[in-house]
Amino acid sequence: MVADPVALLQRHLGYPAFRPGQEDLVRAVLAGRDALGILPTGGGKSVCYQVPALALGGLTLVITPLVSLMEDQVERARAAGLRAAHLSANQPADVRRGTLAAATEKRLDILFVAPERLELDAFREVLRGLDVRLLAVDEAHCISEWGHDFRPSYRRIGVLRGFLGCPTMALTATATPAVRDDVVDSLALDRPFVVVRSFDRPNLSWSVQPGRTLAERVAGAYALLCRRPGPAIVYAPTRGSVERVRDGLAGRGVRTEAYHAGLPGPERSRVQSEFMAGRCRVVVATNAFGMGIDKPDVRTVVHVQLPGTLEAYYQEAGRAGRDGGPAACVAFHARSDRRLARSFIDRTHPPARTLRDWHRRLGRAAGPDGTVGMDPCASPELTTALTEWLADSGTGPIAALERIGTVRRVEPARASPAVPETREPRLGVRHRPDFRAALRLRKSALAKVDSVQRYALSRGCRRRALLRYFGEAAARRCGSCDRCREEPG
Repeated sequence: MVADPVALLQRHLGYPAFRPGQEDLVRAVLAGRDALGILPTGGGKSVCYQVPALALGGLTLVITPLVSLMEDQVERARAAGLRAAHLSANQPADVRRGTLAAATEKRLDILFVAPERLELDAFREVLRGLDVRLLAVDEAHCISEWGHDFRPSYRRIGVLRGFLGCPTMALTATATPAVRDDVVDSLALDRPFVVVRSFDRPNLSWSVQPGRTLAERVAGAYALLCRRPGPAIVYAPTRGSVERVRDGLAGRGVRTEAYHAGLPGPERSRVQSEFMAGRCRVVVATNAFGMGIDKPDVRTVVHVQLPGTLEAYYQEAGRAGRDGGPAACVAFHARSDRRLARSFIDRTHPPARTLRDWHRRLGRAAGPDGTVGMDPCASPELTTALTEWLADSGTGPIAALERIGTVRRVEPARASPAVPETREPRLGVRHRPDFRAALRLRKSALAKVDSVQRYALSRGCRRRALLRYFGEAAARRCGSCDRCREEPG
């Protein structure tokens, strides 16, 4: 008999009762149903799989996107009395072997992995011998937001779901109705129990300020930070802009640290620890500083440039005010920002004519076996494109063709006396591609950029614009955003 979830919550997590939506999701998966939970930022998504892990026994497998998030989730699960661990490529081999041995010997309750690990043959072989009782997909919006672009492994989680044969729970804080449908279809959820809580965060105020140059935006951010005490996160779009914004604020006397994926791991950990402990007031960061940053008293989140989607903006800005206290979400914007966003889409989802042209080039460059490699005789342009593809950046025409199945990665052959080992994968080229999927992805990305522009230029209530985007009705005026207060800009 499954233990009462409320009693488990009280005994192990110390909460007197579930928050709205949590108990319904927990009871659904305990009854063997699939579930989809759209809970607000700070709404306690981890509780929704921790309590079932306590109740079901066996192993709960949690798919999560970032190593830093996994580490934080492991700590929280252990604090609740669960035997938890994670697997990542950053760990020494003996640590990974020890974790897999613990899972096999039923000494783990929760195992956290990235979606890419599910595609490793060795890991899938181990999974066959594990007693997995629940598959949980955290930050499930990544299936739609990243799965089409940079991390296609997200789109293939549904195959594993059928392989495991256990209930699946998908959890996220930001998903439009279209994204919810995409998550359900991709994961092959069977008549899931769905909970959608309000996206409204009444303690957050929203505003957009003009800024033609980065220098103007740094000056505006400094003025804002002078007016608003307390911890703050300043988001910038690139590593270079993070460094320039950090230098601009530090030069004005603000205790500031920089955080982006180009920094060594120990430095990123140091910055995060300093910020979480309150020894650093302001962190300037790319979106790499995000999931797993659960600091409740962030009073201000500034975007020196709006992200390419409102989902990303709401997720990042929503790290403000998790303690329920008043907090400000401020973004800078200029009409020229749309051109920058379009240029990024052109690199990630090139127009169909560009893809057709590259398909022809690759077809001409292919050898008798229908594959293309890093041939020193190839044109410089082709060599550059292949190098970009090998770097797994997710951008460029070859990555776009691979995304729609027009080209495929052919792994190096094993060495043998007859066939020498090749060091790099080759590119297999299909003869009759279908570019319709590429057109759909490009149109979707452009629509998201247009939604960001409409939000930035809207003359109506900011809160209402955001809530309507996520499919929620809202009052005409919130009374706290810049438009409702009739601030200039």
